[in-house]
Amino acid sequence: MGLRRGGGLLRSSVLVGAMLATAPAVARDGDAMAPQPLAFSDQSPTVSIYGLPRADGYTVAEPGAWRAGLRVDYTSHYTEQQAGRESLLFDGETTRAALIFERGFGDDWQATVEIPFVDHSGGFADGFIDDFHDVFGFSDGGRSSAPRDQQSFRYQRDGRLALDVSDSPSGVGDVRLGLKKRLAGFGDWGMAVAGELKLPTGDADRLTGSGAADVSFWGTVGNNQNGTSRWRMLAGAGGLYSGQGDVLEAQRVQEVAFGWATLGYAVVPSFVVKVQAYAHSAFYEDTDIEALDGTAVAGALGVDWMLNERSRMEFAIIEDLNTGASPDVSFLLGVRHAF
Repeated sequence: MGLRRGGGLLRSSVLVGAMLATAPAVARDGDAMAPQPLAFSDQSPTVSIYGLPRADGYTVAEPGAWRAGLRVDYTSHYTEQQAGRESLLFDGETTRAALIFERGFGDDWQATVEIPFVDHSGGFADGFIDDFHDVFGFSDGGRSSAPRDQQSFRYQRDGRLALDVSDSPSGVGDVRLGLKKRLAGFGDWGMAVAGELKLPTGDADRLTGSGAADVSFWGTVGNNQNGTSRWRMLAGAGGLYSGQGDVLEAQRVQEVAFGWATLGYAVVPSFVVKVQAYAHSAFYEDTDIEALDGTAVAGALGVDWMLNERSRMEFAIIEDLNTGASPDVSFLLGVRHAF
């Protein structure tokens, strides 16, 4: 059942994305040469339910213009940790497909709405992920010796199951509302400030939401505001305040810091190769389990391809750089079209 549901969602998402990318356009997507990040964040089962924003750039849609997009994250989880009277097992796959709508306003403002759908399952890709780690020499955290294609997110503490999600749930996730203001910048460097409100529309019992509202704020700065360099450099940082929620609420850390840095090179103006790092502080405390209280750092390699002057596509492979504190491996596919 997990294979059919997860695979069907992924195939449908890719089809919708292709339709968006090739649809007729009536307006130009501005700032084509500005640096764009690989738009990912931590997809751990106990982190992605909160309002941790994705890496973001300094550009905004033109006043009155719309941009619509589809972003699909496919994440393979495997971490098994024990410490004292605690034990944790994250084993499974998560597909998260989100529709994103952006609207530009006067004075360089932009509003965003993100509507996600989340599917947890045993999946089908454990064998492929094992081979992927072997080819690149990455640590598998014990994945290769575990049963394949099962789904179990469990955390036990003092003999009590504090978290147990093992029935391959799926459903609508937490809707996000964003607002961004582009600043004047300086010289070749562009800047923006942004904020996001995450609403509790998902289901905490199914790990498609947290059960609480969150708010985050951040700033970004990047080069190539004048569009003359092949190099694309971008960095951002901010803070998140999350509601108590219904997942491990007694151990929650409500204030979390985060940041990212992106370096890209335009092989041709329409095709940029990128490397990126994203880090955030712990979401949980009063535990010795690194998957809960560790500072997570993920690295990504990806590409940004402008299909035409109004449509673009991104693809990235994301790996945990400190094994055990963030998901084993994720793949990101995104498309965006300007109207």
